[in-house]
Amino acid sequence: MVRRVLAIAVAAALSAACAGAPGRAFAPPPAGTDEAAAREVLGRFVRALDAGRFDEAHALLSARWRLAYATPARLALDFRGGGGTAREAALRVAQLLAAGAPLSRAPDGTRLPIGGDRAARLVVEGGGWRVDALE
Repeated sequence: MVRRVLAIAVAAALSAACAGAPGRAFAPPPAGTDEAAAREVLGRFVRALDAGRFDEAHALLSARWRLAYATPARLALDFRGGGGTAREAALRVAQLLAAGAPLSRAPDGTRLPIGGDRAARLVVEGGGWRVDALE
């Protein structure tokens, strides 16, 4: 009986090892620096935050924020710690995108004004847009 359990455990471990590390469960960020790509990146980012897919949201961040949030778990901790304010900002961005609100180009990227002096900001990195701020 012990041998059978051990054999099953070894087989399961080998199977998991042969499968390798799990792959990315989401599409890579879109390439391109046009407005459609910016909207897609920003929309995916806020949907990922809302759904708790922090690995996907982390991949859409600019390099400086991926460095600051060393892991998706750190991003999750910060987002959840932001309480209603963080969720409200993400919801506002989603609503504005759905309504077709215009993005404004700036020398350092593009932005989606979300009210007052707050905005979602994107920068170009590696031939595509990345989220640099959600204020």
